[in-house]
Amino acid sequence: MYKQLKINQNQIKLFKIMKKEYLEKVQTIDDLITAFYACLGGEPGEKRDWEFMKFLFHPQGMKIGYEYDINKNFRPQWIHPNDYIERIGFWFNNTRETAFYERELGRVVETYANIGHAFSHCQAFHSKEDMANNKPYKQDVKSIQLAYYQDRWWIINMFWHGVTPEFPVPDRYKKFQQFP
Repeated sequence: MYKQLKINQNQIKLFKIMKKEYLEKVQTIDDLITAFYACLGGEPGEKRDWEFMKFLFHPQGMKIGYEYDINKNFRPQWIHPNDYIERIGFWFNNTRETAFYERELGRVVETYANIGHAFSHCQAFHSKEDMANNKPYKQDVKSIQLAYYQDRWWIINMFWHGVTPEFPVPDRYKKFQQFP
């Protein structure tokens, strides 16, 4: 089953400090998802605002990628945002040789009461030039579970799957749509 994550006093203090600076970026689902895509982008070695990325996710939230594992099995792989930052953040900050930018192409959002769900279609690029010339190196569809409480939206889980000939992007994910 899932491991219960404990929130320590330092994390609570950090969330209170950041709340003032970051809170305006998590008031709507649109703002939250837009902020998520923006916080990962940058040039090789450019420092990302990892504290902000942590702020976007609920402390028990997960990132889940449908990818190949070390045994070449195509399966979901769970990673907590803190572990993602430790592993991928180090790579972004120190060893990645190309830039990384993502651009959202479409999103379908549904909400009910204080819960929301978004399917988000995005492309990833190795440079701003590639992005300007519309030359992505990959596309994903992300399933994003959201919750509204404590006067803000939180990412509860983000699950993504790469776009392939076997799994093309459905037309409904190629435009922006909001359903109450």
